[in-house]
Amino acid sequence: MVKFLIPLAAAVSTLAVATPASAQWYPQPQPRGYAYGYNNYGQVRALQVRLNRMQSEIRRLAQYRMITRNEYRNLLDNSRDIERSLRHNARDGRGLTAREMYNTQRKMVRLEQKVARDVRDGRHWGYRW
Repeated sequence: MVKFLIPLAAAVSTLAVATPASAQWYPQPQPRGYAYGYNNYGQVRALQVRLNRMQSEIRRLAQYRMITRNEYRNLLDNSRDIERSLRHNARDGRGLTAREMYNTQRKMVRLEQKVARDVRDGRHWGYRW
């Protein structure tokens, strides 16, 4: 039994030591927004599409009266502010920097959280304006 376990333990430990070097994950580099020939207008367009979907979702929630008028106005104003800053930052000819991209994505996540919170506040379907 001992003759079988010692070589098995040696083989498993050798395999365990050699495996992590090949299993490490390395993220792919993102193209920089200010490098020559590399702009991130595709990412800007993806953010714009995501924002348009959020605005249509806000309108649909207001149409079905799942959010109040004030919530609708506030959410739509927030989405328009995000859209305005996105257009302003992307207009300089270089696309968005990494910080501007991060800030825009963070604002959009906050807006999505506000929409979810306003829908969950207990005024489902029966609330009249």
